[in-house]
Amino acid sequence: PKTTTDATYQRVEGIIGHEYFHNWTGNRVTCRDWFQLTLKEGLTVFRDQQFSGQVNDSVAVQRIKNVLVVRGSQFREDAGPMSHPIRPDSYIAMDNFYTATVYRKGAEIIRMYDTILTSEGFRKGMDLYFKRHDGSAVTCDDFL
Repeated sequence: PKTTTDATYQRVEGIIGHEYFHNWTGNRVTCRDWFQLTLKEGLTVFRDQQFSGQVNDSVAVQRIKNVLVVRGSQFREDAGPMSHPIRPDSYIAMDNFYTATVYRKGAEIIRMYDTILTSEGFRKGMDLYFKRHDGSAVTCDDFL
C-alpha cells in the first residue's frame, strides 16, 4: 500500500528482524530435533524484541508491548488444555508445537538469563555459544 500505520511498519520490521536473526539461531546453529524448537524460536523472539526496542520506541516501551502480548496469549494458554512446557516431551501433530509457549515463553526464559547474567555477560555467553556450535544441531541443554 501507499500508506500504512507506524504499528504496521514496526510489525513488518519486526518480522524481517525475526527472520534475519534466524540466520544465526535456526540456520547456522539449528535444532537437533523438534523438541528443541523453543531454543530456536524463543531465542530468535528475544533477539527480535531487543532489536525492535532499540530501533523503534524504546527498550522499555517495547518491553511493555511484549508483556501485554504474554499476558494476553500466554497466560490464557497456560490456563487451558493446550498448556505445555517450553520443551514438550511428545506431540500429537507437529503444528501443535508452534504455540505462544514455544515462542513467547521461550523468549521470557532467555530474557531471564539476560537479566541474571547482565546484557554484557549474556552477550559473552552468546558469542561462546555461536563459537562452539556454529554449523551444529543442538539441544536446549547446549545453550545452558
